[in-house]
Amino acid sequence: MLKNLPQLILALFALAACTQSDGYPFGAEPVTEPTLFAPDIISTAADEYGITFSPDGREAYFTRVVGGRRGLPRILVSRVVDGAWGVPEPASFSEGWEEAPFLTADGERLIFSSRRNVPGWGAVRSNNNLWMTQRGPDGWSSAVPLPGEVNKPRVEGGRNSPTRSETGGILIADGTLLYSTHEEPDRAQDIYAADPLGDRFINVRPLLLNSSGNEAGPAMSPDGRFLVFHGFRDVYARSDDLFVSERIGYGWSEPRPLPEPINSSFDEGYASFSRDGRFLFFASDRGAGSMSIYYVGVEALGLTPEDG
Repeated sequence: MLKNLPQLILALFALAACTQSDGYPFGAEPVTEPTLFAPDIISTAADEYGITFSPDGREAYFTRVVGGRRGLPRILVSRVVDGAWGVPEPASFSEGWEEAPFLTADGERLIFSSRRNVPGWGAVRSNNNLWMTQRGPDGWSSAVPLPGEVNKPRVEGGRNSPTRSETGGILIADGTLLYSTHEEPDRAQDIYAADPLGDRFINVRPLLLNSSGNEAGPAMSPDGRFLVFHGFRDVYARSDDLFVSERIGYGWSEPRPLPEPINSSFDEGYASFSRDGRFLFFASDRGAGSMSIYYVGVEALGLTPEDG
């Protein structure tokens, strides 16, 4: 268990966007086309998706699926060694079916989705839930499920029963938790928000931008202006695309699909931003059929980077 969990949660709520200390590994030249990230090291013939970076941009956590699309997702970490990304290794906290890591802006806490058993739930079928681990002097601590009203056990029933699988959790600057889950039996995945209260998350509610289609994998730009997510808002769509919504006076604007060549006829998803807000990362199977991680400058999306 994490020590002083209430203080840790409160610390999460005070997070603010931070910038990379030296800009590594990206230069000043604009990147206008989706570019494979760390080919043959992080992006390989396996499926990789859902990347998140340390504050200085020199440590990357991401998901890799071993054994094909039906294989076991694990969270790996790669670090810059002698100016290049090192061979990834399993993250110490990743014990089994884990994916979609999110590293907080101070680099000290990490939220991820896991199918490990939640204490106190008894013998229920596993589903994805949100967990958190803290970085300490000896590495990452034992993970604990996020407290409050976010994580829920699977509903047993027919094929349309909601799985209540929580994944893609991120914390925005005011402490709000955003994540995706399948809660309603007549809908696909939707993006939900939850408010902080002490050491818990409460007031769980769906975002108004959700549609009858699928919305998942939220990512927030460091300046808090843009929310990017993946899904198929047309229920008859055959592939996932990336969508963006801009913060407006009363909430979020109507989502619009990102332009080509970011979106394609293949699947795109699992977006995240670089710490300085200059690049969008996402996964796509446009290459050899497996999901790989790409990045592109936000200028190609029509988004303006934050100042400073």
